[in-house]
Amino acid sequence: MNKFFQKKQAFRQEDGNGSGGGRPAKRSFRFLWPILILAAVIFLLVNSIVIIPSGYTGVVTTFGQIQERPMPNGFNWKIPFVQNVLQVNNKQQDIYIDGQIWSEAADQTVVYIEGVTVTYQISPDRSAWIYANVSNYTDNLVSQTLVSSALKVAAKSLATEDVTNRGLIEPAAQETLQQALDEKYGEDTVRVIKVVISNMDFEERYNDAIEARQLAIMEQERQAIENSTNLAKAEAEAEAARIEAQGKAEAETILAQAKADANRILSASITEQTQMQDIIEAWNGVLPSALVTGEEGGLFPMFSIPLSPNDTSAGADSASPSLSNSSTGEASSDNAAEGAEADAAAAE
Repeated sequence: MNKFFQKKQAFRQEDGNGSGGGRPAKRSFRFLWPILILAAVIFLLVNSIVIIPSGYTGVVTTFGQIQERPMPNGFNWKIPFVQNVLQVNNKQQDIYIDGQIWSEAADQTVVYIEGVTVTYQISPDRSAWIYANVSNYTDNLVSQTLVSSALKVAAKSLATEDVTNRGLIEPAAQETLQQALDEKYGEDTVRVIKVVISNMDFEERYNDAIEARQLAIMEQERQAIENSTNLAKAEAEAEAARIEAQGKAEAETILAQAKADANRILSASITEQTQMQDIIEAWNGVLPSALVTGEEGGLFPMFSIPLSPNDTSAGADSASPSLSNSSTGEASSDNAAEGAEADAAAAE
């Protein structure tokens, strides 16, 4: 009997645990509600917070509708599951254009440009407008076509001697590109910071022509310098010859004047006595071989006196007439001697 009651009591205890287990289960489920509510709040809070990093702005969309006012960088709030925030880069960005861009200078000289880097920046206030109106703005905002067009316009505004000058072509290209972006997107939307050109040159045939022209100019300058040097040398030689001739002429004039003065002094000093003295000094001690009759009938010896040592040849040339005269003189002297003897005999 006792065993029966013990089994029945044990059965009741097992049945009580099975049938009365609902209450403890409800109590454990009530403890889960606060945890679930807290998790939901945290989830909603996390999806309501937006942090925009520095250098970016947020574009807010509400059910796909873009708000005009961008979200600034830093800590921000949004409506979870209703609003979405996209980030737009407002830092300085570079776009590199590879390949050659052909253009012309102001005088239609062909040039090419290659290796162009454009640095630009999107205005934070216009981030939402760009996101709404420019498809794939990261690649199409500053396109290669727009940059090429700006470079061509800038090159055509410069002369040939200035078109390859980086200090002139790069600012001109930057200004032209900024004007094109302002016309396309509006002012203060995209700011062009700088344009850098890594290489720019003329076409090959123009470089050959420039080289030939420079060689011709160098040759012309060299020839001009050589001609100028030769002219200066000729002028110097002519001036030296003129000075030398003038010096010689002046020397000859002085010498001739001196001779003239000497002859004038000599002529003034010659008298009959000095002439006789010269005759005596020039006589060589040989008696004359001929006599001449004077105006008063006397006989005088005839001398052949050279005027100077240089006149020896002249004296020799005049010997023939002297000899002829001497033969005549001998005949005359013989007649005169006979007459003189006759006169002496008569006188006796």
